[in-house]
Amino acid sequence: MLSIQDLADEKFIVAGGTGFIGSRVVRKLIAEGIQPQNIRVLYYPGSLTTAIEDLPVDLYPIDILKKESIPKALQGFNYIFDLIGNTAMDNKSKKIQWLVNVEGTRNLLEACEGMERIVYTSTVDTLGRAYPRGALGNENTSPYVCENPQIGKLVPKLHSFDSPEEALEFADAIHDGTAPKKWWKKIGIGYFDSKLAAQEIINRMHHDTDLPVISVLPTLNFGPGDDLIGSGLYLLRIQSNSMPGYIKGGGFAVTHVDDQAQGHFLAMLKGKPGEKYIITGFEDDCLYMKDMLRIIAEIIQEKEPDRKIKIPSFGIGYRTAWFFGAMLDFLSIFRKKPFPIGRASVRAGSYPSFFTYRKAERELGYSPTKTFRQAIAEMYDYYKQKNYFGLKNRIGLNEKI
Repeated sequence: MLSIQDLADEKFIVAGGTGFIGSRVVRKLIAEGIQPQNIRVLYYPGSLTTAIEDLPVDLYPIDILKKESIPKALQGFNYIFDLIGNTAMDNKSKKIQWLVNVEGTRNLLEACEGMERIVYTSTVDTLGRAYPRGALGNENTSPYVCENPQIGKLVPKLHSFDSPEEALEFADAIHDGTAPKKWWKKIGIGYFDSKLAAQEIINRMHHDTDLPVISVLPTLNFGPGDDLIGSGLYLLRIQSNSMPGYIKGGGFAVTHVDDQAQGHFLAMLKGKPGEKYIITGFEDDCLYMKDMLRIIAEIIQEKEPDRKIKIPSFGIGYRTAWFFGAMLDFLSIFRKKPFPIGRASVRAGSYPSFFTYRKAERELGYSPTKTFRQAIAEMYDYYKQKNYFGLKNRIGLNEKI
């Protein structure tokens, strides 16, 4: 266990520090007294850096798929937050997503020999879903098998692998060049499968080499700093009255992004290498989609009393949504850009993704401080300041919203 005094003069790598969570981790480090000149932010060349453009940190462009360039980027640093990841939910992104999330993670961590501590940003989407519907999952909720076969019929299986060994075998075959041609077509939900495989590689690296890596598993985040328009897409669409409905039965554990950054920081200070910690918001903020969208609409209505903000109220059943997603996946073959909805997002969003932070509370001293309503209010103010309302394209991604 470390204290902030132990780290005051240390140098930190924040890989992916221009992204939503990463930019708030950078700001958290500075708020805790780390000098900006002691923070190096790794980011993909040409990607958006507006979330930290006001900070005098060392911006270091790097392609983590070019393994030979990584050791130089890490030289002289002993502590690293690895937040690099591709979070797309469409079929067109599966190949590059796997390469970034799995091969990129492997490349980066293999270059971390001698590091004092590494905090890796995983996701609760490497876990299964809890039973009964609406129950809170934890770090032991398996993505592979249910101990009770009857439960296995009631909870959707969201990953393509049936065991850690199968996930590692598939990942190693891609790494060694022995995987079948067009191996990416064998992947189910690209984000879920790639992050699960990356997590298994990290587990193996810790077991085999004592790599001092701690895994943080975030839930869905809201708040200021989402310049790439990830979860902020909900806000933009409701503000423009262009979100007519939602998939019935789905939901998320939601977190204020600054609480997420606090959880990452505490993991660096107090986390045990080899362990996983879910960082999420208040348990009352495990929200079904209809309630999440209603709260977003209510906050926007409070901010814009002279306009009528529609609360999305049309719930779509799973089969109808899946058919619609399959149709859009087919149509995306004939266009360069994917649609924001497809079979993967329908599968992922059809069952509640609710989780608890109690392990992080016990072992890290973490607890959330801000509600979902506060997160949406602050995200609204941030987007207003940045003039993001009314956008016709996703920033940095050039996708219609």
